[in-house]
Amino acid sequence: MRLRPTGLVLATAVVLASAIGLYVVRLRHDHTSSVPSSHLDRIIVLVLESYRSDGVDPEKIAYNPFLTKLAAQNRVALNYYGVRKPSLPNYLAMIGGDTFGISNNQESCFNPTHATSCHSIAAPNLVDQLEAANIAWEGLFESMPVAGFLGEKFPKHKPVYAQKHNPFVYFKDVALDPVRLAKLKPFVSSELTAELADATSASRFIYIVPNLCDDEHGAKNCRPDAVTLEAADFFLAKTVPTIVSTPAFTDRSVLFITFDNSTGIGGCCGHWFGGGRIPLIAVTKHAMKVRGETPSNHYSLLATIEDGFGLPRLANATGAATLFDLLPDFAQVAR
Repeated sequence: MRLRPTGLVLATAVVLASAIGLYVVRLRHDHTSSVPSSHLDRIIVLVLESYRSDGVDPEKIAYNPFLTKLAAQNRVALNYYGVRKPSLPNYLAMIGGDTFGISNNQESCFNPTHATSCHSIAAPNLVDQLEAANIAWEGLFESMPVAGFLGEKFPKHKPVYAQKHNPFVYFKDVALDPVRLAKLKPFVSSELTAELADATSASRFIYIVPNLCDDEHGAKNCRPDAVTLEAADFFLAKTVPTIVSTPAFTDRSVLFITFDNSTGIGGCCGHWFGGGRIPLIAVTKHAMKVRGETPSNHYSLLATIEDGFGLPRLANATGAATLFDLLPDFAQVAR
């Protein structure tokens, strides 16, 4: 690891205005973690939608001040990619280690009113691993009407919750298990804050997805495009500091913020026709400006979660580089 000054606009595009004269830890990392496995207390993943890498960046400066500042002050993977387009395959990759041959956003076959063409996956997934290791988990989805909701969208005529952004309900052993379904709940900020007030009982893995109006992608019934970006930034500005300030978010906890894919093209790590380059920001209790340069993707995120909890790796996560290069200081933090 070496320190070097930077005056460059960082390659992740989300860091839209790098600070001239500041020192940045820039790291390259191989597939072997420099941090002991099973070392993380809590991992929270927050997924946004369709990063705009097609020239909308000047607008993002105006409407995304919080996200820009967050990236500038924290840990950013410079070469992070979605695994393919459109949305659903990327979400599946994050918890299943594969896209399972899915290349569209069709609904889950466990939706009671599903169409003839739908998706059902009978394969090992992160939920299986977490429960086998007695690690509490939950998925929080903004505007989901009730816990365990299996419908394709809500409300029906002007939806803001979309099933395609909830990968858990595509897996047979989750969708058909009432106990597991109960852990897929509406995102309510006050309830999450209350849960994270107690580090002994709070879930150790939490997966958060904002609704269509707050995830940067927008929907026809949401606000105009520029204001949609502003709404997403407001969601992050409220949610991220709240999470980081809670007792359960310890010195060995991390919040990963990323997107499903981007409006750009390209991939990495053997998945060259991927979902385009996207930001991934790692936020911890103590801000540190770190830039990881290792090529990585959603399989890397899954590998990091698995290594961080001491779990075996699934499918394409098996050979993936991890994101521990963003957490160099964690090696010195005692458990």
